[in-house]
Amino acid sequence: MRKRIFTGVGLALLLVAPVALALFAGPDVRTSADAEAPAKPLAGIVAALVVGLLLVRLVPLRLPAIAPADAADRPALTRQALGLVVLALLLPALVLAVDPGIWYGPIKLALFLGGAALVLRIWRTGWRGGPTHRRSLPTRWYRLGPLPALLGWAYLLYYSPLAGSEDVSGYREYDRIYLLSAMLFTFVTASLTEEIFYRVLLQTRLEALYGRWPAIVASTMLFAVMHVHRIGDGPLWEMVAVMLAWNGGFGLLMGYLWARYRNVWAIVAAHTAVNSLSLLPVVLG
Repeated sequence: MRKRIFTGVGLALLLVAPVALALFAGPDVRTSADAEAPAKPLAGIVAALVVGLLLVRLVPLRLPAIAPADAADRPALTRQALGLVVLALLLPALVLAVDPGIWYGPIKLALFLGGAALVLRIWRTGWRGGPTHRRSLPTRWYRLGPLPALLGWAYLLYYSPLAGSEDVSGYREYDRIYLLSAMLFTFVTASLTEEIFYRVLLQTRLEALYGRWPAIVASTMLFAVMHVHRIGDGPLWEMVAVMLAWNGGFGLLMGYLWARYRNVWAIVAAHTAVNSLSLLPVVLG
């Protein structure tokens, strides 16, 4: 019963956030902390998310829910999941307490890779449900299954009439080498590290302990909370609503994709697109 309540409340918050933004904050939202980044139309964000989720749901041949962990594995697996949740909360807590500045990326790597490795090493378990679950999906569908959702989502978010104008001219004042270095650093610290931590390590364990949707919602909310460093000027409710609508919505789609296909490269590619796709014309132009 508690799992259903938690899942329902989490999904309700993700639903209410874009509605509140549309009613009280206007049609566009700022999704990046970069001053050069343009605002995005809220309609495009919502449409891309809805279509992406529907395509994940409707495209055939995907994995069923992962089997619940055996009683012998649950104690260690629970400790692992709890340790990962603590690490997920520690990063935004540090950001709120002390602005780490340029050390944000290295601190994230230390917590999400080093800290996670330590947690898994301290509370060892023989549970191997994740790899076993993945192998039950034919290789062709493992590779191709996520594509309709990713392509539909990317088109609506970046290229459709709902996407608005991607004016990234403010980035042209930067040297290309600097931009490429920043994109590579972001790929390592965000696209790769965050997907491994939130989806591969944390969500998979929560799925085995509590079920698919409680795990997706929990990892999604923790993923959204991580982005407190984007809170700036403006009403607090609006900043929180943007985190839920943009970061939470993206986390929900990635979590659903991961649960359905266990294809880490698909979610890493989508995360890379969010962080860098709009900059390609600047870098290549």
